[in-house]
Amino acid sequence: MWQSIANIILRNKFTILGVITLLTVFFAYNIMSGIRMDNKYGILLPKKSEARLDYDRLKALFGEDGGTLIIALETDSLYTKERLLKWKQLGDSILHFDGVQSVVSEATLFTISNNQEERIFEAHRVFSDISFQEKSVDSIEREIKNQPLYKGLLYDEKERVSLMMIGIDDTYISDQKKSGVVLEIEKLASQFESELGNMRYTGLPHLRVVIGKRVTEEMYIFVALLALVTSSLIFFFFRSLRVVFICILVVLTTVIWSMGTIALFDFELTLIMALIPPLMIVIGIPNCIFLFTKFHQEIKEHGNKILALSRVIKKIGTATFLTNFTTALGFLTFVTTNSDKLVQFGIVAAVNIMMIFVLSLTLIPIIVSISKSPQPKHLKHLERKFATGLIDSLVRITLHHRPWVYIVTLAVVVVSIFGIVRIKATGNITSDLPEGHQILEDFEFIQDNFGGSIPFEILIDYKEPSRLAKSSTLEGVEQIGAKYSKDTLFSKHISYVDVLKAANMAYYNNDSTQFRLVTNKRKLAELKRYIDSSLVTNTRGVGVAMNELIDTAEHVLRIRSQVRDVGTYEISDKVKIMRKEIDEILNPDKVLLEKYYKKYEAKGKIDYIDSILYLSPEVANDLSESFIKNEDDRFEYDSDPMGYLSKFYSKSDFKDKLRASLDNEYFGITMTGTAIVASEGTQYMVYNLFSSLIFAIIAIAILMAILFRSWRMVLISMVPNLIPLIFTAGIMGWFGIALKPSTLLVFSIAFGISVDDTIHYLAKYRLELKSKRWDLKQCIIMALRESGLGMFYTSIILFSGFIVFTFSQFGGTQALGLLISLTLLVAMITNLIVLPTLLLTLERSITTKSFEEPFFDAYNEESNIDWESLDVQGELPQIDDNESSPKD
Repeated sequence: MWQSIANIILRNKFTILGVITLLTVFFAYNIMSGIRMDNKYGILLPKKSEARLDYDRLKALFGEDGGTLIIALETDSLYTKERLLKWKQLGDSILHFDGVQSVVSEATLFTISNNQEERIFEAHRVFSDISFQEKSVDSIEREIKNQPLYKGLLYDEKERVSLMMIGIDDTYISDQKKSGVVLEIEKLASQFESELGNMRYTGLPHLRVVIGKRVTEEMYIFVALLALVTSSLIFFFFRSLRVVFICILVVLTTVIWSMGTIALFDFELTLIMALIPPLMIVIGIPNCIFLFTKFHQEIKEHGNKILALSRVIKKIGTATFLTNFTTALGFLTFVTTNSDKLVQFGIVAAVNIMMIFVLSLTLIPIIVSISKSPQPKHLKHLERKFATGLIDSLVRITLHHRPWVYIVTLAVVVVSIFGIVRIKATGNITSDLPEGHQILEDFEFIQDNFGGSIPFEILIDYKEPSRLAKSSTLEGVEQIGAKYSKDTLFSKHISYVDVLKAANMAYYNNDSTQFRLVTNKRKLAELKRYIDSSLVTNTRGVGVAMNELIDTAEHVLRIRSQVRDVGTYEISDKVKIMRKEIDEILNPDKVLLEKYYKKYEAKGKIDYIDSILYLSPEVANDLSESFIKNEDDRFEYDSDPMGYLSKFYSKSDFKDKLRASLDNEYFGITMTGTAIVASEGTQYMVYNLFSSLIFAIIAIAILMAILFRSWRMVLISMVPNLIPLIFTAGIMGWFGIALKPSTLLVFSIAFGISVDDTIHYLAKYRLELKSKRWDLKQCIIMALRESGLGMFYTSIILFSGFIVFTFSQFGGTQALGLLISLTLLVAMITNLIVLPTLLLTLERSITTKSFEEPFFDAYNEESNIDWESLDVQGELPQIDDNESSPKD
């Protein structure tokens, strides 16, 4: 088969070049037409996960929770004529930007007053007269500071930091072309610093846009850096600019194809997807190294370029295909997750890795066939003292120091296992930002002065309209806000109760002592009429509005807050505790009611039903609606509720109706927001990356079993590839590198790549078994001499390629590059030393006849043909593999 492929490639080279050129132009066009950026948090969650559904419900009811850009002004006093005017001027200017929905600051605030004649609240700007004739600066300050609602919301406790909160349409944040509005706003704000003071920028729009922009920039920088690094190493190894040019041409073509594929599949560019183009360079270069190394070995042997190219394609075509296939399989395991973004990443990576194989196997032979033959100086790398010395050292270690190989390997594994038990799992939104990064400093500044910075939402489903006005409901919501206002993990909580307090204060002519909750039904009804007439919707510049805090159609009440960016699992633990605490506040009888119901369910005694109905008349009232059919039933129930309901205890559907009535009585409690979505997304990814790694190991083991037809050989071959993973996990534990998505991604990628060396070595070993007639020691040594140099070259380039990622601004990408580099370096050592040592120790007990004759040949030999007489464009004759090869 591979001889036929060689014929096709070398006979139709210009046609193939034309097709590749057209495809490259096509993919480049897709790139230019635009790649969409997805910079949201929690995108790794499946669409049907509970956390994702809760978050989607929040957005459907109240809109995006993370659409507020925050500008923090640090100043001794905002309240001077000059600063207040400039702060207002900045806010008014920002309000004119496309995509800006609202601007709220101390200079743009409205106050509400009671129009007793019309019985409505009227809104007036606190600061509207820029000449300060109507109000002095001091009176403006007093009026704003008189509003308890804004303390901790727009200015800090010490009154040294003032916030400007800018509501931005989410479509502008998500759209890569429109998201520049965030940067334009920040650029405008920075022009006011000389007059106002130091400004800091935070909020999810800032994080999403700025980080997204830097991710895109880094992708192109890494492509350039990797091209430079790999070019330098290729030139160092081969001493040939032609080889460098051809290799870079292959991988850069692959980069264009990979980015074009993302656009063609209509996938979005995420932090993880941005790794694809640089990965294609790192993964593609080893193909080029193996092909050129084999080509040079063939040229040195017989000097015939066409014969050499044909042998390159035929001899290592299967091995190269298998190495690329196993690497692609490692990435393809991500499709086993339920996360759309991980599935997309796996598909694009796998498809493009196979494209690398096609491009390298076609472009390199074609370009080399129309180029000059290598000169003797280009072949010297095969005989360098370093190369021969390295191989001789490996052979010597394998033959004479096997006990030490096992001792050192065992020691490394034991120490690594002790390190593994020290690993901590974590992950938060800013965890990948390095210490001292401006984004992180601004983010922490806001947290230190206002509490949290990540949206954290509590939704309370009160189910029945009448419950909203009940004193027990309102007092419960107030109790929740009061409880967590003392928790340093959170910023100020804002709810419907705060609107009622502000309305009551406005009703009494903005007397701050009246900023309190009123539970009198008549007074509440009066306030409700005022609120409905003036505070239902938010307008540009008005503060908190009713429709942002309550959805009367769905009977959902919202408590808004922000939480500190603590670890993923800390958030998860906090949510569990809070859910229980809030349940106890809003549903104080729930524990006892559930206890009675479980006993009734288990024993069937009606006494427990009576206990439930006596404890909660509301449950009895709700349950009665299932049975009352007419006015007579209603009268009977009102006269004797328990007696009436007892008639239905024996009905078959009574238990289900009782269960429904209990559930309807409880307030529904949902905690969501970006903080929880990001936390759940991280945990989900960690779990699925573990699953995909296990799946990759199993899948690749099965593939190798099919290829080599020896399960014992597969088990042995897994050892040198699992040891590096154990070692890296141990390093993470000992050096305190947390387990999170960016670091866990290391294992699947590194395992898929490191197996390549094993396949190359075993393929050559199997070939030697045929020619050396089962002289196992000689076969092991010859396989090491033949494939060792290529394995060394590719591993060094892979190491150097991935180490480039340590120059990233993001800690996750840095850790990814460092850990993969380390893993592949250890994998090179284990494949060059541990694998041949194991084979030499076990010898015939693992090398079976089936291993000698697998389903697929990884290497083949050629026939005795006069290759010197062949035309490059001519038909390449078929070969009898049983004949020997020509020699010069």
